[in-house]
Amino acid sequence: MSKKDALLRKALAVSVDQGDSDISSYLPAPLATEVLEYVRDVNILRKILNTFTMTTRTWKKPKRSSGMSAYYIPDGVQATESGFTSTSLEWVAKKLMSYTVIDEEAVEDSQPDVISQILKDFADAVGEAEEKAMLDGDTTHLATAPDPTSATNSNWYVKDARLMFKGIFTAAVEAGQASTKVDAAGGAFDVDMVNEAIYNLGKYGRNKRNLIGLVPSLQAANVRANAKFADASVSGLALAAYVSGMPSAAETPDGFLTVIYGVRFFEAPQTACTDQISIFNKTSPEIGDRRKIKVASGLVIEQDQRKYVISERIAFNFNYQAAMVAIDSLSTTLVS
Repeated sequence: MSKKDALLRKALAVSVDQGDSDISSYLPAPLATEVLEYVRDVNILRKILNTFTMTTRTWKKPKRSSGMSAYYIPDGVQATESGFTSTSLEWVAKKLMSYTVIDEEAVEDSQPDVISQILKDFADAVGEAEEKAMLDGDTTHLATAPDPTSATNSNWYVKDARLMFKGIFTAAVEAGQASTKVDAAGGAFDVDMVNEAIYNLGKYGRNKRNLIGLVPSLQAANVRANAKFADASVSGLALAAYVSGMPSAAETPDGFLTVIYGVRFFEAPQTACTDQISIFNKTSPEIGDRRKIKVASGLVIEQDQRKYVISERIAFNFNYQAAMVAIDSLSTTLVS
């Protein structure tokens, strides 16, 4: 059993061993930190975005609407006043939950241990839900499907995790808020599109070390296929010529794809988008943790079953949506 498996089993035991039919328990520090790392290992955004702790359910941050300016002022001449105005942004914590009911016999008789499998499934469920919400989230999307099985791409389940926040792929194409998108017009992804996207970001694209690109799996497959070509005229990108400033293994989390013009690109397999690549300044999106992981267990006496629950409260928002840009309407043909 791994250290993280043992930690999760210990966390569950905090609830189970109380002998009550309705027990819940917050994980004590430093256990909470270790379990949090395990549960969120699925979400690559946790590894590349800034995360902060929220001490209240609603967290407000000041946002500069107009900045200071400096002017040439000759000796003896009164300085010109710089205007400064600000607004505020809100991070509102929302709850993610997953639960299941297991027969006591299944727990007692299983080999290998079914509890370890339940906890790993919980980890996958919460991590994937986080990532989907942060990538494709849309609080205004039509969602009237009464259950997950009846949901469609155009009509989501009423409790779909993507209803929690505005996601990166959604925000990057929002006209009037994000930077001007690059219209691929059905063409294949190439380095010129990245160059135009960086230009459209303006001041937010100045420092390439702060830029992150998120790529759907289909587009990532095309990047990998085209990287083998040395001649850009051969159906593709000749990406090897543009891979520079490669980060070390310690600086590169799972999902790393390539570097183009100093921008690090990561594959985002959880996004439903297939024809869009999002590039953003990593100082823009931020994750807020209001409550970390909570594990609970309760006995359903009359059915000889046990209910297992895991939940957390998180927030997600953007400091500057103009620090985001999309390469949109890409070809969805898979290159062989």
